Parts: sequence; structure tokens; C-alpha cells
Amino acid sequence: MIKRILFVCTGNVCRSPMAKVLFEDTLNKHPSLGPAGLEVDSAGTSMVMDAATPEAIEIMCEYGLSLASHRSKPVSASLVDWADLILVMAFWQQAQVVSQSPAAIKKTHILTEYVGEKGDVADPYGCGIEAYRECAALLQHLLNKVAERLKG
Repeated sequence: MIKRILFVCTGNVCRSPMAKVLFEDTLNKHPSLGPAGLEVDSAGTSMVMDAATPEAIEIMCEYGLSLASHRSKPVSASLVDWADLILVMAFWQQAQVVSQSPAAIKKTHILTEYVGEKGDVADPYGCGIEAYRECAALLQHLLNKVAERLKG
């Protein structure tokens, strides 16, 4: 049974922290999942910088969510071992996660493919506020599908 979910992107300053808080919010809105005790975290494969980007913070505020206290962290073997399900934003990140722990291959998936869609979740870093807005909307769509899959 899935109890711990790790979202992974490159720098852990936009996509994966947005996915984390959006999914926590989604869990709160799904009574059948919220009390299940799911834990959610996020990490990055490289370029760990510290705080979430100002754009990610702004867009999450539009959703009524906060990334103000977020601090980026790298994917580690202990995080990989902690997670029951690891959802990455891009194909190449899957290989980086599996390099931390070869056994992770069975629990590491590209977010889009996990819910029956295709492609990567494009990195909005450096692309302006509208790219962040589009990324958040896509994440919300995909995370709703993740919640439905976990309910089923």
C-alpha cells in the first residue's frame, strides 16, 4: 500500500514543490485519501538552490497555498528508500533516481505516464510567470488523476 509519495524535479524549486503542496491540498479535498495518512515530500536531482522560486511562490498563492517555508533538497538514497511511490517530472530524472537505489525502478514513474498520459512536465524555470501558471494547471490536472488512481 502506498503511504509515502516523493515528487522529483531538477532543482526542487518549482515543479516538485508545487506538486507537493498541490497534492497535499488535493488529499485534503478527497476524504477517502486524506485520513489514510499519506505523507508527501519533494526533492531535486541537481542544482539544489534553497528556496522556491518567486514565481512558484506567487502561483501557489493564487491556489491559496504557500511555499514560503520550502527549502530545496537533493534526492538521496534515504529519500528513495523512504518513498513507496516516486513521481518524476521528466524521463531522464527516472534514471537519476534509480541510480540512488536500483530497487527504485519498480516504484519510480514519470508523473504523466503514471496517470496514462504522455510527455514530460515542462520546466518553467526562467520562462516567466505564465509558464509557471501553465505548469501548475497541468500539475493540478495530473495530481487529480493520481488521487483517483490511489482511491481505486
